[in-house]
Amino acid sequence: MTGSVPDPSDLEARRRTTSRTAALQGAGQPALDALAAARVLVVGAGGLGAPVLTYLAGSGLGRVTVVDHDVVDTSNLARQTLFAAADVGRPKAECAAERVRAVDPVVEVVALAERFRPEHVDGHDVVVDAADSVEVTRAVSDACAAAGVPFVWGTALGYDGQVSVFHDAAPEPVDFHDLHPEPLPDEGSCAADGVLPALCGAVGAVMAAQVGALVAGLGEPLTGRVLTVDARRWRWTESPLRRGPGSVRPAAPAGEPPRVAPAELARWLGDDGRPVVLVDVRTEEEQATGVIPGSRAPGQATDDAELVVVCASGGRATAWARRAIADRPDDAPPVTVLDGGITAWRREGLPTTA
Repeated sequence: MTGSVPDPSDLEARRRTTSRTAALQGAGQPALDALAAARVLVVGAGGLGAPVLTYLAGSGLGRVTVVDHDVVDTSNLARQTLFAAADVGRPKAECAAERVRAVDPVVEVVALAERFRPEHVDGHDVVVDAADSVEVTRAVSDACAAAGVPFVWGTALGYDGQVSVFHDAAPEPVDFHDLHPEPLPDEGSCAADGVLPALCGAVGAVMAAQVGALVAGLGEPLTGRVLTVDARRWRWTESPLRRGPGSVRPAAPAGEPPRVAPAELARWLGDDGRPVVLVDVRTEEEQATGVIPGSRAPGQATDDAELVVVCASGGRATAWARRAIADRPDDAPPVTVLDGGITAWRREGLPTTA
């Protein structure tokens, strides 16, 4: 849609879609103009990204970019309300982009079916971090700090959720490192710990509202404040967040574990005959849906073998690999992560066994 002239009927449809926003006290046409000029990057189109994009779709934005490397799975459908059963197996970024265009044909939508990279921030006014991953959030935080761009952050796991806005270029700068100074890995997951579907909707809705607050002054953004929700009792609490005089950014990890693509791993296990040990760190319930032949449980890994670590999409495997590398002798064989996890393995038609 870049450079195209919107159809008058599409512009009229947008006007009707955004009419309730325009009617807000203090909003009007100036707010709509600010939204129409805004370029928003949404990292993640899953449990949080789905409600975020649902509300952003009809907000009258100028451009929305969706970054997500994952594909739709049946287990997503209860909470990732952008998708239907017919979308299973399709890239989430592309499905999400279709839904946004279906609501507002005027908005420019860019779908990137890939992992987040710092350069994705370039050219955007606000970033929404809906990936719900500590690793991704640290990368988003650093990229946004370098670009001087604010970003909206949210998380939901079990019955607990949080939302905040970080902005290193604000008069009182604050970012994710101030909330979590220790470089802890991703340890929880919806697959392992569960998540209340409606919690994702509640947290995602608050995240979407932060975009309107940042771009068009529709309310006060949560900069310097962390909003926490306990969905067992539906109790919301707010905590202030400030950068202390001794606040420093944590040092980057000494080294990331290497990654291997599914096709390359298949060659290692097949024609190459490479003596690697597969370590599947998923839950028993996930493994019951199928494992790569020859996989072992984490407790069966040994220090004298080259390991390839497998999880659903790569996040948990990366965290496990980091800990394994730190615990193994310096001269131990390498620990490698299957890039994209078993999701990518299956997407390429490679075999699994019960």
